[in-house]
Amino acid sequence: MTKPLRIGALEPSQVVARAITWTRQAGQIAMRHFSNVSAEYKPDNTLLTRADTEIEQFLVEQVQTAYPGHGLLAEEGARVRAAPFAPYTWVIDPLDGTTVFAQGLPGWGIAVALLYRTRPVLGLFYMPLLDDLTYAVNGQVYHNGGRLGQTLRSEWGRKGFLAVSAGTHHDFDIDAPRTRAIGSVGASLVYTARGSASAAFIPKAYLWDLAAGATILNQVGGRLCYLSGRPVDYGPLFDGRLAPEPIIAGHPALLAELQSAIRPRNG
Repeated sequence: MTKPLRIGALEPSQVVARAITWTRQAGQIAMRHFSNVSAEYKPDNTLLTRADTEIEQFLVEQVQTAYPGHGLLAEEGARVRAAPFAPYTWVIDPLDGTTVFAQGLPGWGIAVALLYRTRPVLGLFYMPLLDDLTYAVNGQVYHNGGRLGQTLRSEWGRKGFLAVSAGTHHDFDIDAPRTRAIGSVGASLVYTARGSASAAFIPKAYLWDLAAGATILNQVGGRLCYLSGRPVDYGPLFDGRLAPEPIIAGHPALLAELQSAIRPRNG
């Protein structure tokens, strides 16, 4: 179990209450669009909807009003460098799982994290369609109002599965009991933390994909590392670059097994 994460000089209860309120309000925006989605492709071949941009604009406005000295990094373009005297950065994925959202499927969510000097101290992942909220702060994880216990799996189990992205089978050979495409990186990490998935494999990710779910997973004893085995360092990802390697996530006891079980098809 990792040590409790503090929020520097900020009052944790106030920060958490605000973040939960903002995230639930953002969920209402998403639900207004869910039954009538029009999507377009971005240059990186991922989808963009009006819900993405409206949610990001809303969350950025809330953060800047409440914490004007904080930095911001969000998927759809919001970038604000943190002031030297307040080294906090909010990392926002307004719609994690835009493709399944546009297809009318579950599995998408809203991810909000707060980092202090590149270290995650607060992570929330909210799935509005299910009214499902998981968040981590000060060393504790909460799911729908209750405290989450030690749910992380240290072995596959009879029905254990590896949470993956939809196209993983095309690019990788995976020797795992079973795989399941969840719909978003955040959901894969949260379901791993909650023990629904045994572990997660994330072929491609940006900081906004990882920060919230990783905070939750870390606080139940999970770990993220690159497929090579080296730890994930969030610092180099602050400029919005793609993580340099695929990522495996879960109980430390399973990570070495995953390293040998996953092989790129063209490498």
